[in-house]
Amino acid sequence: MLRGMSELISEARDRGWFRSSREVFVARAPARLDVMGGIADYSGSHVLEMPLDRGVLVGCGRRSDDKLRVLSFEAEKEGLKPRVEMSLSDLFDRSGSPRSYDELRKLFSRDPLARWAGYVLGAFPVLIHEGIVKEFPCGADVAVRSDVPMGVGIASSAALEVASMFAIAACFGIELEPIRIARLCQIVENRIVGAPCGIMDQITSALGEKDKLIPILCQPDKLLEPIEIPDFIRFVGVSSKAKRSTAGEAYTETRTATFMGLTIIIRRFNPPINGYLCNISPQEFRSKFAPALPLRMKGEEFLRIYGDTVDTVTRVDPRKTYRVRSCAEHPIYENHRVKRFIGIMRGLSRFDTAREARSELIKAGRLMYASHWSYKYRAGLGSREVDLIVKKARELGVERGIY
Repeated sequence: MLRGMSELISEARDRGWFRSSREVFVARAPARLDVMGGIADYSGSHVLEMPLDRGVLVGCGRRSDDKLRVLSFEAEKEGLKPRVEMSLSDLFDRSGSPRSYDELRKLFSRDPLARWAGYVLGAFPVLIHEGIVKEFPCGADVAVRSDVPMGVGIASSAALEVASMFAIAACFGIELEPIRIARLCQIVENRIVGAPCGIMDQITSALGEKDKLIPILCQPDKLLEPIEIPDFIRFVGVSSKAKRSTAGEAYTETRTATFMGLTIIIRRFNPPINGYLCNISPQEFRSKFAPALPLRMKGEEFLRIYGDTVDTVTRVDPRKTYRVRSCAEHPIYENHRVKRFIGIMRGLSRFDTAREARSELIKAGRLMYASHWSYKYRAGLGSREVDLIVKKARELGVERGIY
């Protein structure tokens, strides 16, 4: 578990941070375990999440000048710059207008070893761009401590964004509801960092509750009634040590292909789906829409026929070939699986032991195995390391309590 808030402030002061601050505001946000739903969130799927006991602490204190400085106690271990500094004036152009999101993304990404700071300091321009504040009266020192492994699929970036946004908002007296915090943090990741993520990670980090599953309908961010986890089951995340990132090439290609499929369906059929693939049933997709989608399609061909996609955060690369049908198919089937899984989880309250609930737990486990298969073969993601973990889980099996 993380060391406390006072230790964060003390160690940061030892390194020259918070010297001019009378008060330091500290916030914590947890990482999350994606139980089911995964990358289907940006297609309007139901997803099922839960917070982990790992998290990120962020402290923020005002400065007497306009500097924005951020210190990470873990960045150096990852080969990154532990200290990043800029000025509030860097967020504005020569005319005094806020820089565009495209300009800000370039600003924060110009040094790859300091790019991580965009997840933290990106809160400042987003709060200005989204009309929360007109300007900040002064700069700030920000310090970060985390026990969340980076890039292993448990939303380290969302925890960092959410803790930073909470701490910065508190420091400058900005009152925001947690759901608004989550939405603003998604903008940080999409528009400042340039990672085309959905919103489930930020919602879980901002609104997660201990020992509860969080069902979310991502159209765009409707929270459903939380589910108490029965005493007789546990959800366990096993780190594969395989790095992944929502800003990575594979994730971006999958999302782009998914929106290519959605765009073709909208342009050719104009179905009443409110812009979300997951409002199509598996049966309707199989019978009506799948035959209209190419298995593979070159980007330049798609752009010539359809123009760009309806997505606002990805762009079709004319040089690449995309797996359109399978990537569009994954979220539709995943949404169907998650809804069934949620129903099973809600029904477990009528049982007192795992033995009594055995048949229902087996059904739930089969849905999770199917989700893993689809993530790999339809969405084109996953890794050999995760496949090995799933293989070992199957070998241990129900008799050893692994569903």
